[in-house]
Amino acid sequence: MVRRLFLRLFLILAFAPAASSAAELDEAGHRRLVEAVATHYVVPRYAALETATADLDAAARAFCAGPERTRLVELRRRYGEASDAWQRIQHVRFGPVEYFSRSARFAFWPDPRNSVGRALADLLKADAGRLAPEAFGRGNVAGQGFPALERLVFADGAEDRLMAGNADAGRRCAVLAAIAANLARMAADVHHEWVGGDRPFLEVLRHAGTSDSPYQHPREATLDFVKALHMAVELVSDHKLARPLGATPAAARPRLAEAWRSDRSLANVRIDLAAGAELYETGFADAVRSLGDAALDDLIRRAFAQSRATADRIAPSLEAAVADAGGRAEVERLVQETAALKALVAQRLTATLGIPLGFNALDGD
Repeated sequence: MVRRLFLRLFLILAFAPAASSAAELDEAGHRRLVEAVATHYVVPRYAALETATADLDAAARAFCAGPERTRLVELRRRYGEASDAWQRIQHVRFGPVEYFSRSARFAFWPDPRNSVGRALADLLKADAGRLAPEAFGRGNVAGQGFPALERLVFADGAEDRLMAGNADAGRRCAVLAAIAANLARMAADVHHEWVGGDRPFLEVLRHAGTSDSPYQHPREATLDFVKALHMAVELVSDHKLARPLGATPAAARPRLAEAWRSDRSLANVRIDLAAGAELYETGFADAVRSLGDAALDDLIRRAFAQSRATADRIAPSLEAAVADAGGRAEVERLVQETAALKALVAQRLTATLGIPLGFNALDGD
């Protein structure tokens, strides 16, 4: 009963028109917010992604040098760690990760036309030249990232095919190694471009509003982080839940879940919500409270906590829950809660911060 009452109140407040605020975040406030999120949230996550993908690359090379089951177990473990590291930062879609289409190359998903499957089939027929680092990085983006690697390592029969000791197994290992190396290179490059080189992106953000930055005002950098916060929730609500859910248990489509082959779809949802909550708490919470809107800060924190608690109750997996009449209730509740969270960010938070309304976090505007 308490949960239902909170959800009703939560939905009413989330979709209610935002009250206008006499206060507005000043330039210094925007700079503090951007600095906090960039240095304490974004950069550490890209550093973690670099480490995790380097470990994945090493595990792939070790397995391919001597395919055996213990090494395959290690490869799968390293895949999980690297995939988790990507989930924790995938919603940040601006800056170096967008150079050279890196975001799509890390993870081409959603994939309604099975572009990953077609790209992978093509790679398995490719000659060695197409798997060389530079050529591979210029190839089909759908075959370069985590979804393609998941198919090679976790699909039904993957272990037998990789361990067969024949020419097909050799080709699969060559593609597997090329993908892992590509992920490690991109992660290292993105991390470096945020913090190093002649013009680190961290400095671009710090100089927002000057001639040394494409951002005409620090507010524009704040907007990019608002979009990232919105996307962390939108990916869950509109894609990771909605795609497999369907209208009824009979109409559920569990194989449209993000990572059903590796059984990581539910873990990804939980990581995304945790990442969104941490992003809000890292920079936005202080800004909202500095403007005197403690009620909104409390509501957003409670909304994230409620959504995360609901996600934790989904069992045993997202794929099983959507197809079960009893298990669907928590998934449907989470859809409602994340929809309300989106509204809180897109309407209430933006109004409080003085950010223009009407953006779509997935359109890149």
